[in-house]
Amino acid sequence: RPPAPMPCPPYPRTPDGGGLEARAEMITTATQANGTNGATQMVYTAAPRTTVVQSARQVSGAAAAPMLPGSCRTLPTTVMQQPNGTATIVVKQVNSTAFAAAPAVVLPQGAARQRMERLSDQLEGCEEAESLRRVDLAQRMGMPEELVDEVDGHVSPSSPGVVPWPGEEPIFEEGFTPRAMLGLTNNIRKACTHFDENLGGPAIISPGLLLSMLAKAEDMLVGKGSKALIEMQPPPGERVVIVGDLHGQLKDALWIFYRYGLPSEAGGNCFLFNGDIADRGRFAVEIYVLVIGWMLTFPGAVFINRGNHEDVLVNTSRCGGFYEECIQKYPGFGRQVFEAFGKFFAALPLAFLLGPNRAKILVVHGGLPRVPSQFISTLKHMAPRGPTVPMRTTSLAEVVVKDCLWSDPKETNGQEVSTRGSSLMAFGPDVTLNFCHQELVGLIVRSHEVPPSGEGFAFMHQNRLCTVFSASNYKGIEHNSGAVLLITSADLAMGNLAKSVRPEVYYAPALSQVCETEFEPPKECLESELEPQFLPQTPSARKLREETRRISAAKVEAVTKLFIKSDDPDGELIQDEVVQIVGELVVAHKEELWHGFWEKDLGLRHATPARCGFVTFEVWKDVCHTVLGPKVCWDSVGMVLNIAEKLPPHMGAVDYNRFLHRFHINLREEGCVRATWMEAILALLVDKMLKMAVQEMLDLFDQDKNGRLSIAELAEAFRQLDVGLSSAQVRALFLTFATHCDGCHEDDIEVECFISALVVAAREQSEQHQSKHARARSAWPRWASRYLRHLGKDIWEQGKGEHQMLELFKSFDADNSGLLEPSEFVKIMSTLQAACLHPGELSLPEAALQELARLADFDSSGSVSYIEILLALQPTDTELGGHVRFDLFEQICSTVWCNKEALLRALHNLDPDKTMR
Repeated sequence: RPPAPMPCPPYPRTPDGGGLEARAEMITTATQANGTNGATQMVYTAAPRTTVVQSARQVSGAAAAPMLPGSCRTLPTTVMQQPNGTATIVVKQVNSTAFAAAPAVVLPQGAARQRMERLSDQLEGCEEAESLRRVDLAQRMGMPEELVDEVDGHVSPSSPGVVPWPGEEPIFEEGFTPRAMLGLTNNIRKACTHFDENLGGPAIISPGLLLSMLAKAEDMLVGKGSKALIEMQPPPGERVVIVGDLHGQLKDALWIFYRYGLPSEAGGNCFLFNGDIADRGRFAVEIYVLVIGWMLTFPGAVFINRGNHEDVLVNTSRCGGFYEECIQKYPGFGRQVFEAFGKFFAALPLAFLLGPNRAKILVVHGGLPRVPSQFISTLKHMAPRGPTVPMRTTSLAEVVVKDCLWSDPKETNGQEVSTRGSSLMAFGPDVTLNFCHQELVGLIVRSHEVPPSGEGFAFMHQNRLCTVFSASNYKGIEHNSGAVLLITSADLAMGNLAKSVRPEVYYAPALSQVCETEFEPPKECLESELEPQFLPQTPSARKLREETRRISAAKVEAVTKLFIKSDDPDGELIQDEVVQIVGELVVAHKEELWHGFWEKDLGLRHATPARCGFVTFEVWKDVCHTVLGPKVCWDSVGMVLNIAEKLPPHMGAVDYNRFLHRFHINLREEGCVRATWMEAILALLVDKMLKMAVQEMLDLFDQDKNGRLSIAELAEAFRQLDVGLSSAQVRALFLTFATHCDGCHEDDIEVECFISALVVAAREQSEQHQSKHARARSAWPRWASRYLRHLGKDIWEQGKGEHQMLELFKSFDADNSGLLEPSEFVKIMSTLQAACLHPGELSLPEAALQELARLADFDSSGSVSYIEILLALQPTDTELGGHVRFDLFEQICSTVWCNKEALLRALHNLDPDKTMR
């Protein structure tokens, strides 16, 4: 379905760029001068459903100072209803001088809203006041003005510029009533019938409605003080359904609503979502719409806890995905939607306490902080939080926020660093038991991870801690069940904790199958006059219907689980996920890995040390364990990747160069950026080296005159050449040459090998993208190209290419100028063709060799440099291939990829107008 058309373009602004009043459109139809006491009376007529109103300052014509957003001046106003349905608004004002001198009343946002509501009473329901509220709402949310008319949940679909998307009409007409929200829920369910849960789909909810929901939900939470800890004693309703991580898996959210019913205050059916609704899955936006919509409908029946993925920085990271979902579903409005979610995340609570003392249930997403004795007190006095959880903490409150969202339990006593990261913590059973004793807590409920059993829930720490995870078959590969925790309010209120808590396991079928189910309406809908009384509403009848749904669901779940496991009996999907995780680790630490393998090369153990590019399997495991961490079973990874050689002479060893080049970061879409940048860098290098005498070039790279090139020497040479490579790129370039050009055991490489390999890389790049050198060679006669290609191949196949060429060049440079005259070039070519393996096939007369000297002079200087000879002979076998170009560009891609979150945050700060440019 194509997206609905967007509302009308932005309203015109006044030249002085004032506040709310500057966004008004002039609709004046008549002007009358009173002339009494210097006062003026402005009369203008507004058509029905007018969305804008002329400002008092524009009407008066006074040169008053610009008014700030949220400020207003109180003016005498009279509304006269006309027979044709229009409203004539008469604004009585003092003279211009007095009005300009009157101070503007600047109010806070909340007070400004109250002032507007009082003004609405004065206007007796006139539509212009509704416009002011919508403009204020859009301004407070940072919305574009073209969405002003769409954001208000109570605006009629007949309003100009408002086009509700299918299924949204009841919300626009009634607001978030039970019937309207039930219709929106069913619309989402039906719209997703044909969507692939792994590929996602287009937006179902209009951006205006979504932004309005987020603003209303934020207002609701802020109005309650944005508390970090919510205490409810006794718990609301007949029961509370605690839902764990959903991670964008809409099928699980809908399946939970099918099994346990929709939220209802009258029916006592309450839900507590314990965070991590966002990221990874493709339908987090739709789940938030359902959860927030029902929370607005039944504030006493739906509650949301914050998880570690309710964090805008995590949402933009490699382990996120929610930012991309917002951008893809709402082109042009994605960033506004995402930032509105960030404000909503900041207002969410961090923990809930349910029930009386000794039987209290603490619901928190991650777990206990490293200062458990101060956990509850810190939450009670915590200031408002931001959309991002600081990982580098500077206060106790920040430590508590980070830990309660990120920490994990462990089986052994004490606290230790978590496997998730060095700044995160894991806590043992002694920590849990001491906390429960001190705070009179009977059970800690947390989520945050798939339980090791794969059953969706797990009790730990002497049954005082329960993990509940609700995303079944997580990411489509885990094959785990999902679970919810059912809390019976009556039993918990009586202090009977064991009887009140019951976990239930499920396995949601495919999204298309879930969307075919029908939800039982909330009790409020069934009791309304507009809904037939076709379902008995006694508690026993509702329980019987729920039990029937569970039995029916269990049959579907059993078939689904069997089918999914039989569809992937060898666990190939989970293996692919392991390979992906390993790949991300490798590309982020490739340089450290290479150094570790390089220092323990198998060839260094021989009597004559010479690196061979292999390490033993045990060395490979040790280096990976040291550099990448212990949380991966490297024995299993080695088997999955099949990295050990099967044949002699290195049977059982690991080719570490092949392993490292197996994983790389590249552009999603190939374009001219890569080719243009690489061609520019390599062409610049060759152009500068073309003009150098051979000794000058050797001195540039071999600064200590030992015939070898180190990383420090290469960095200094490139600095002098000013080619625009960073130090990290220089290191990447050196590692490439060290891997492919030199088998020596030293930690540096031969200068001749480096120069020859660099020319090869430049030649191959220029041939692909037609640099000036490639264009010059393409104009050569065929005999010249064929002769030089075969001669170069013969020289390099003898294994002495670089050394032989350099020595010959120096010996025939009679005047030691570092450049060859045409006659000297003819002599060196004659010597090379006489020394080749098949001299009869490579024989040219002196006149032809003189023509070659002219062709090889690329810069037309009258002499031939060492680089020009290498370009002419076109060496093709230096064991380098295209790795130089590949590794240089991969270093750029890896830098961007590893720092994507920081780069995106910086670019957002540089784009205050949210243009995405």
